[in-house]
Amino acid sequence: MTHFPPSACQASLRWEMEAEEIEAILEKIWDLHDKISDAIHSVSKAHFLSSTKPQEKPSKDQGGFVFMKECRSDKDELSEARSLNAIRTALENLEDHLEFYH
Repeated sequence: MTHFPPSACQASLRWEMEAEEIEAILEKIWDLHDKISDAIHSVSKAHFLSSTKPQEKPSKDQGGFVFMKECRSDKDELSEARSLNAIRTALENLEDHLEFYH
């Protein structure tokens, strides 16, 4: 069986398919990026709102708000935000690489 080199048409079709696949992957990356950004915003907003509870009735004897750094839930929220940010950064790097080839 004799193998012939691919014609220009076949090579062009293959490149178009690869370009379409890359475009589909980029769209998925953009969707994930948006979802992760929304999740980071949600975690950050929840952390901010829980750390700034307003006082109902101010009095002279009542002290100000004290932020406790050792609170476990705060660490968990911040850790989750950092993890999501690392994933988002990795997606951005992947996007840059794919756009280079696209």
